[in-house]
Amino acid sequence: MKTAVNQISEPVASVKPKRGLLPHVPSLSWISLLFLWLIFAMNATSREIMNRVMPAIVNEYNLSADVVGGIVSLIMVATGALSIWGAAWSDKKGQGWARKYSGVWMALGYTVFSILTGVSALTSVVTGFVIFQVIKNAFGGIGESIEVTTVSEWWPKERRGFALGAHHSAYPWGTLLSGLLISVILVSTHGNWRMPFLLIPLLIIPIYIGYWKFSTPKNFKKYEKAAKEMNLTPSIDSVEVDGHKKGAIIESLKNPNILVGTLCVLLAEAAFTGLSFWLAPYLAFVGKFDYAAAAGWSVIFSITGGIGQIFWGSISDVIGRKKTMLIAFAWLTIALVLFQFSASSILVLIAIQLFAGCCTNAIFPVIFSLVTDSAKEGYTGTAMGIAETGMYIGGASPLVLGFFINAGGGWNAQGGYITGLYFLSSCMIVAFILTILFTRETVGKKRGKDWGLVSKKSCGIE
Repeated sequence: MKTAVNQISEPVASVKPKRGLLPHVPSLSWISLLFLWLIFAMNATSREIMNRVMPAIVNEYNLSADVVGGIVSLIMVATGALSIWGAAWSDKKGQGWARKYSGVWMALGYTVFSILTGVSALTSVVTGFVIFQVIKNAFGGIGESIEVTTVSEWWPKERRGFALGAHHSAYPWGTLLSGLLISVILVSTHGNWRMPFLLIPLLIIPIYIGYWKFSTPKNFKKYEKAAKEMNLTPSIDSVEVDGHKKGAIIESLKNPNILVGTLCVLLAEAAFTGLSFWLAPYLAFVGKFDYAAAAGWSVIFSITGGIGQIFWGSISDVIGRKKTMLIAFAWLTIALVLFQFSASSILVLIAIQLFAGCCTNAIFPVIFSLVTDSAKEGYTGTAMGIAETGMYIGGASPLVLGFFINAGGGWNAQGGYITGLYFLSSCMIVAFILTILFTRETVGKKRGKDWGLVSKKSCGIE
């Protein structure tokens, strides 16, 4: 593994990478993307089950809005609590095909603790529910950083934005399917919210067995050879990573693109998690939807969410990460405010979700691409771990929303919900300002030529 980077020869100057509707890349890149998409879909679903059945959980434990906000925030922050350590550990454990050795333990962790959440005897009181969800999300956060980094290593640098966008579409599209499955299970079990936790996580077992058999050094070498023959640059960071991980973390944080990218993804997650927390209760308690309907109708934005991730991720390969981030943050500033009208009719609910969905999920792979573009060779996983940690600190936004909802009259009063939406929208404005002032472009014609208050060298752009 140590000499893999040195084996990558310079592309032949007379050959240009092909561009089209779908990227021209080695077939093994596509196969890896399929497996890692399915794995991330299961990881994401293990977190989203809680949001989809939240009204039923509120009723069983008789929880107020501020208490629920605190619980959800604790669980989401736990997702990023160990991501930096986990990503650095994964860098050392093995990169490229070998990341399966670290990823499998994370998948096992978030699967087992999801299932335990569905055991009635273990979650008869809310404390048991919270403990299992905190542990499960800690595994899931490390797992996500490993899964995203692995995608970037199985795909050429020139199409990294598309790859990460397509991979992250597993969150909206994977959770769209699981949201519908959750609704079916709730209807079939007369509203038993524990059954989705018991049944849905089992789907990962055959998926990971297939991925384990696919991810081999033989296949990875074939991918690298095919990429070079297509005049593409394999993006594996195969040099042996320095064992002093603390130094690698500090060095990465000195890079404005990584540091500010982390702050921006924190704010993006605050909006995304906040909206996920906000929508189902708003539909159930203000819009008077029944619980199964609230779970089902609250995932419509997932349709355009996946399309947006692929579209904006791919576009960012051409126009640049920074410009794409600015567009997405401006879009979300408007979209979030519109959700105050979402309970007025099914048609309005669908229209607003489809509009917002174009960017709700798309912003994440674009920021991750900026971070991985800027990372020092060999520290891609560490840089992603930093971003993942920051992202899930943003998951504490339900704590603020719960306070607003409670102060506005509780679950059934609209006022607190509306205040919460304006708070989320303001987070997008702050992210827009940070992006335009303190990041530099990493790809496209404007690479290193855009305006900013930080130097391109400090952002890892030579």
